[in-house]
Amino acid sequence: MKDLKSLDDIFSKKLFRIPDYQRGYAWGTKQLIEFWDDLVSLSSDRFHYTGVLTIKDIPESNAAQMDSESWLIKRRYVPVYVVDGQQRLTTVSIFIQCIAEVARSHESTSGKEDSEIYIGGLDLAEIIKQYIV
Repeated sequence: MKDLKSLDDIFSKKLFRIPDYQRGYAWGTKQLIEFWDDLVSLSSDRFHYTGVLTIKDIPESNAAQMDSESWLIKRRYVPVYVVDGQQRLTTVSIFIQCIAEVARSHESTSGKEDSEIYIGGLDLAEIIKQYIV
C-alpha cells in the first residue's frame, strides 16, 4: 500500500472527473450521519481515515477535449478520473463548503472578506481555492 495522503496532497493541482460508468452521488442521511459521527468522535491527536481513493490520470488525448477546463490544465492541474471514492470525496467537498458558509455567516465575521476569515492556520479564501474551486 502506498503512503497515506492528506487532503492537501489529494486536492493539490487535481482536476477531478467522474467517469461515465460511475453512478451519481448517492449518500443519504445514514452515511452522512456516520461520516459526521466519525469526525466528532475523533480525538485531537488522531487523523480521520477516509478509506481508499483510487484515481487514474486522464489520457492526454481525452484531456485535450476538456475545453472548459483547458485553462486549468495549462496551469498544471492534472485531470484525473475518480475510479473509487467518489462518494467520500464529494462529501468532503460539500462539508468544506458548509464550513465556509457557516464561517461567513458567523457574527464575528460580519463584513469581512474571505481573506480576513481564518479557520485554523488558513484564511477562507485559501481554503476555498485549495478544496472547492
